[in-house]
Amino acid sequence: MPRAKENNFQDYFKKLKVSEPEKNIYVKILIAVVTIVIISLMLPSYKNIDANIEVGTIWSSEDLIAPFSFPIYKDEADLESEKKEVYDRIIPVFIEVTGSGPRLRDTLSSYFRKFNALISLMSKQDKQVKKPEGYKNLKDELNLNLTDEQWSYLVRFSKGEVKPEGGIKFSDFEILIQKGIVESLRYPIINYDKAKIVSQKIAVKRNDDKTQKIEALERYNTLGEAKKTFSIGVSSSLKDNDLMVIAEAISDNFIKETLFYDKELTELEIKNRIEQIPKTVGIVRENERIISKHDPITKLTKLKLDSFKKIRLDRLGVQDFFAQALGKILTVIMLIIILGFYLFHLRRDVFEKNSRMALISSLMILVSFFAFMSLNLKVNAPVELLIFVSVASILLTILFDSRLSFFVVVIITFLVAAIRGGDYTIAFISLSGSILAIFSVRDIKNRSQIFRSFFFVIAGYSVAIIAVGLDRSENLSKIAVNLSYAAVNAIMSPVIAYGLLIFYEKVFRITTDITLIELADFNQPLLRELSAKAPGTFHHSVVMGNLSEEAAASIGANRVLARVGSYYHDIGKSVKPDFFVENQLEKKNKHEGMNPTLSAKVIIAHVKEGIELARRYRLPQEVIDFIPMHHGTTLVSFFYNKAKNLTDENKEDVLDYIYRYPGPKPQNKETAIVMLADTVEASTKAIEDPTPKKLEDKIDEIIKKRFIEGELDDCNLTLKDLTRIKKSFLKILIGIYHQRIKYPEEKTENE
Repeated sequence: MPRAKENNFQDYFKKLKVSEPEKNIYVKILIAVVTIVIISLMLPSYKNIDANIEVGTIWSSEDLIAPFSFPIYKDEADLESEKKEVYDRIIPVFIEVTGSGPRLRDTLSSYFRKFNALISLMSKQDKQVKKPEGYKNLKDELNLNLTDEQWSYLVRFSKGEVKPEGGIKFSDFEILIQKGIVESLRYPIINYDKAKIVSQKIAVKRNDDKTQKIEALERYNTLGEAKKTFSIGVSSSLKDNDLMVIAEAISDNFIKETLFYDKELTELEIKNRIEQIPKTVGIVRENERIISKHDPITKLTKLKLDSFKKIRLDRLGVQDFFAQALGKILTVIMLIIILGFYLFHLRRDVFEKNSRMALISSLMILVSFFAFMSLNLKVNAPVELLIFVSVASILLTILFDSRLSFFVVVIITFLVAAIRGGDYTIAFISLSGSILAIFSVRDIKNRSQIFRSFFFVIAGYSVAIIAVGLDRSENLSKIAVNLSYAAVNAIMSPVIAYGLLIFYEKVFRITTDITLIELADFNQPLLRELSAKAPGTFHHSVVMGNLSEEAAASIGANRVLARVGSYYHDIGKSVKPDFFVENQLEKKNKHEGMNPTLSAKVIIAHVKEGIELARRYRLPQEVIDFIPMHHGTTLVSFFYNKAKNLTDENKEDVLDYIYRYPGPKPQNKETAIVMLADTVEASTKAIEDPTPKKLEDKIDEIIKKRFIEGELDDCNLTLKDLTRIKKSFLKILIGIYHQRIKYPEEKTENE
């Protein structure tokens, strides 16, 4: 770096250190550090070989030789499938805690002996006030949850006082219940949902035996199935509903689960089966070639590459970990430095404003987060096509311009590729769609035009996806799926950009061309007020808008900002419109008889009043700047000269600064153009019989005067720019005054 440039560079940063927060160098460093740290944390934990290894692609790197022997691990999806198969085929273990068979009939006989005894006691209870001895014990042993009415019904039924439907006798009622219970318990009862047992088999382990016996599931019932069997068997002979309820209550004491699911033993069996599943499908020996350059990646090759990455990761030591971390950080740092140099040398206007730097940083982090999520979402879909890089391209183009957007998007796509472990395919696809999106919103005039970017995004993504698909010989179904995801990206990108645009405009106080175009609408409250109260000033501003826009276009400045600045530059005159000559029409001039100092103060005050009005109506700062800068520090010469003439004998009493506008001078090309347009438009109206020569001389005079006064020192206008501005002014003014101009070279018809 040359010594002079190095000194300039150092001087620039020394100046920034002591400047306001918007330009403070420490804030810039903080933004850069935060961006680097956040994005570095999103990078994958290792990147030994390309992360985007797909079957069917071609290995473009050099031959890969195994530096050590390692096993070839199965694909995770295949391994999970085998584990699922184990779960499906596993035979759950049940513990049998009670038995059935011959002992059941003895138990039933004993139960009904007690049942009949209780009925007999209850019959005697009808004749006795006190309950018979043994009544409570029998009732507790029977464990029947019946109502008093049901017990009374049973007693009357046993005496023959009740004739149930179907004509069944009490003795037959008992036999029917016993048969129903025996039939329902023909198959043992398990406490598990049979629908969940895919294998249709169970392992039965009796509590007095350590061995397990495999049984068919069809030989077992659930509690619901057993009760259903009882109900069907009994209801066919028992027609009485009351007796049916009593019968089911009795059966509940016998129809119970006898085999209980043992979760611990079953899970132990599952664990043993899973451990027996082979995790590998082979081995790669040391110095064996894993894959050769230009070889297609097969399913087995992909397993080898994935296994190699896994082993390398497992072998990483502390030194390797820090080396990788340093490599990741350096990747991001390098990209951020490249962006920083671009902004410093070619877009100083953006680099100097920390809010603009923070805006760009936030978009880079946002898109990086999309890339990070796409890498960590475990779904079988091309979610990488939903990394909305085109959102950043649309927003950067609208908020700044297409050149800045292009450069930042290139940096973002490299970051996306790095986050996805070197996936430069998605970087290429994203870049294709995003670059076309830039051109779709380059000359945007209203917010709804954002949605036309859909066609450009889908076109860019589609062509890139088809190109990659054909190059890799992918099947049509996969290309179609990728195109469908690209369509979702194209639909969502303008929607997201539309919402974020409002957010960025408000939070970062960015004035876009869309905002300016909206402010240029004559239905805006301030312009309506100016038109109504100060029609002369309004007309003057409109003509100035035409002059400024044409001049800005001729030198590459922001033509929309120049026009809008012209419209609002004199809004302060709407407060006291009668004090300005263009609004006085045929009325008496209010400055007649006034002290020239007071008149100058009234005239100069319209700047302060205009700024207050602009802030009240929340105009952007870029527009507010036109109000004081279009006058700069020029002299209100009319009243200054008038004051000098009034005090000819005491000229030293006329203080120059009282009659000067407070400034500042124009700080950019647009405000300088409006300053020149303001004076040119007002001065040329006073020319009698204007000709192109007279107009050109007047424009020359005004531009030279402002140049000599030093009013254009801070706006970066070159002499070449001033020449172009003069020509554009002349072109517009000739168009305005063409009906009044008689060109010297024209001759009459007779001549």
